Amino acid sequence: MTALLKRLFGRVPGGALSQQVRSARLWLPLAIVGVVIVYQLFVVPIGGPAFEFWAPMLFYGIIGPLATYATLNWIAGEVRLHEQGQADLARLYQELRSSHELLGAIQDVTMRYAAAPDIEATVATAARGVAKVTGALAVCLVVGPSELGASHGVGLTPELEADALRRDRQLRSAEAGQEGPTQVSRVLGVIERPLVVLSRPLSWGDRSEGSLHAYYAEEPDARSREAFDILAAQFAAAAEATRLRMRDILTLMEVDRSVRAEGNLERLLGTVLGEMMSRVAAGAGGVFLLDEESRLQLRFSAGIARPTAPVSWKLGEGIVGRVAVEREPTVLERMSAADRGAAGPLLQAAGSAVLLPLTADDRLLGVIVLSHPDEEHFDRDAIPFLGLLASQVSLAVGNATAYIQSEELAIAEERARIAREIHDGVAQLLAFTLLKLDLAGKLMAKDQAKASTALEQARETVRETIKELRRSIFALRPVDLERYGFVETVKRYAVDFGQQNDIRVELDVGELPTLTVKQEAVLFRIFQEAMHNVAKHARATQVSVELGTSEDGMAFMAVRDDGHGFDPIAVGDRVTSAGGLGLKQMRERVEARGGRLEVTSSTGSGTTVAAAIPA
Repeated sequence: MTALLKRLFGRVPGGALSQQVRSARLWLPLAIVGVVIVYQLFVVPIGGPAFEFWAPMLFYGIIGPLATYATLNWIAGEVRLHEQGQADLARLYQELRSSHELLGAIQDVTMRYAAAPDIEATVATAARGVAKVTGALAVCLVVGPSELGASHGVGLTPELEADALRRDRQLRSAEAGQEGPTQVSRVLGVIERPLVVLSRPLSWGDRSEGSLHAYYAEEPDARSREAFDILAAQFAAAAEATRLRMRDILTLMEVDRSVRAEGNLERLLGTVLGEMMSRVAAGAGGVFLLDEESRLQLRFSAGIARPTAPVSWKLGEGIVGRVAVEREPTVLERMSAADRGAAGPLLQAAGSAVLLPLTADDRLLGVIVLSHPDEEHFDRDAIPFLGLLASQVSLAVGNATAYIQSEELAIAEERARIAREIHDGVAQLLAFTLLKLDLAGKLMAKDQAKASTALEQARETVRETIKELRRSIFALRPVDLERYGFVETVKRYAVDFGQQNDIRVELDVGELPTLTVKQEAVLFRIFQEAMHNVAKHARATQVSVELGTSEDGMAFMAVRDDGHGFDPIAVGDRVTSAGGLGLKQMRERVEARGGRLEVTSSTGSGTTVAAAIPA
């Protein structure tokens, strides 16, 4: 009967119970009417009076309860299915909610991974995150090479830490550095009660870098194990990203230090090119610089045999010349024979290459070329970082060019100053000596007394000339700062200066910030010039020199004399010494390094020259 009802009323697939009841409400009365008609037409005519009494009783007494039972049984079945569906829905909703909460917690931890500034912060975040998300009692992360592995964790006891280090050694040995599945085991004999531990080896890149261990009071469920695996994988990825980020930062710092400290352009190009090649594992590299004839000359190369003849390209010629004209970074994933033939020795055996233009203030300076024998070797994601390094090279080349130009200008100015000083000093003294000698020769026969006086004046003039020459030579002699260091060189110069000029020199040396060779050279040149001005013009008997650190952290130097002083405004643009710098040139040199120069003087009260240069 129930099956008949199901066939009659049907069960709407996926339909609601209300739809099925409404369907039964239509079919059930019709079925009852049909049964009554069948009874009246086919059953009643069969029997006599007695049958007429018992037949209705039997028919309605049996059929009615059966129909009621079948109907209620059908309704009960549908209600049961409905309740089961609701229970399944509630269970699925709870699972979805739990999964959402778990994924949210995992996402929060991974975001903290990504925001960590260094690998130590990433490790600490990972340990706390695994404990929080998976409910672990203790977590231990072992990071670093097997012989130097350091552990970091949450809730660790010395026994658990020792257990984690032992498991780390076992995992590295068993997996041979390859990241394998999570292992489940128990900790016995090191604590009051046994714990369940999840262990997983960690690797980033192609190197084994440690392992992750989480300890639980009971065996974790599948969801906790899945979360453990996800967090372990995310940590490995975040640690690798952090390592690469720190590597890039350190590379930029090293390049920046080289740019500031290295005065030799060839060595600087070699250093930066080496960093770039190491960053992308290039097989060969070179730096082309634009010369005065607008040709790209290969100034430095690595990874290839040293060219026996100059390598140069016109702008627009070959792949190097085209990149120079277009001024856009170019990645050649598959080098064609034409490109290799039109690129010189750097790309003759290249399968792929990267070319980066060097520009500064919209001026083309050159092109950097990196190559590798394999095709599709270079990752385009590395191009922005290579561009940063290229900008550092551009800065270095621009600075070197400006420095060379300024040095050439300084040499020309120094030659002119030396010529003027010789003309105004030594030449005039020699001319005066010659006149006195001529006069003495004429007076020798007439008046020996006057001749003797003239000869004595000539001798005094020669002595003064020798003294002047010695001052000039002392001012122009080379100073080996790299050999003795800045402070020791100042001390040596001060002692020699006092002996040469019979002037008392007092030296007060305080703590100085660390300076580059170029910064030391500028500061020493100012000191040297200030001291020479004292000998040449001040008529001083005493000089005090102070070295130290200014209130704003700059390297500070002051030279004070007790001479007759001068008017700084009146002589600021003029040359003040032989082979030296005028006050204007001194100020320009200091300010070019971001420093400041102050000259304080007045007639009759001495002079103070103070310079400060940022470290």
